[in-house]
Amino acid sequence: MEPTLSVDDLAERAGLTVRTVRYYQAEGLLAPPQRVGRTARYGPAHVERLELIAGLQERGLRLSAIADVLANSAPGAAADWLGLDDAMKRPWSDDQPAILDGATLAAKVEGLADRTIDDLEATGIIERRHDTRPVVWFVPSPGMLEVALDSVRLGIEMETGTRLRKLLQQRLSDLAGDLVTQFAEDVAFRRLTDAGPAALAELLGVVQPLARRTVDLLFAHEMERAQQELIEREFGA
Repeated sequence: MEPTLSVDDLAERAGLTVRTVRYYQAEGLLAPPQRVGRTARYGPAHVERLELIAGLQERGLRLSAIADVLANSAPGAAADWLGLDDAMKRPWSDDQPAILDGATLAAKVEGLADRTIDDLEATGIIERRHDTRPVVWFVPSPGMLEVALDSVRLGIEMETGTRLRKLLQQRLSDLAGDLVTQFAEDVAFRRLTDAGPAALAELLGVVQPLARRTVDLLFAHEMERAQQELIEREFGA
């Protein structure tokens, strides 16, 4: 595409001041404009470069480090690293923290014991926010809140459910650390070296659902084995 933007247009498109754009250009972070007659014109490549600089700054890089990345990387490499960073930070579930007002929380515990909200707060499943009026509740994991309430409705006491959840969380925390380390050593570092950050980012996008399926299947098989061993041990069946 032909460069059609003035420096003012470019600055506005990038959300910067004209002074900042000229500074980036003076520091070699931004390519010089093309000349159309006596007029300087900027194009899509300049907009993309400014967006890339902004993305790198958001990740904590200083301008000196950004200059090194842009100067020493092949075309597109910096953007590939940004894509890898995004892939590594991609959530593994849509279970994100939420804020509930009193009425919404009351509707969720309807039909349960009056102490249910207190029990949920005591176990850390919900947190009362005292700095708001009316009071609201912070829920670190809405999914875990639903699990806890479903367990109570099944007759499992909140304290018992909490002990089981903490046991599972502790074991899974250790397992997750081991799995990430092993995957990095056996797969990720080699893929990064052989094919680059873009290929690793693509792989991570496929691995997430594959890993969740694997964990689900293996856990189901191990639960079947443990239950059968319990039956044989207790009842000799």
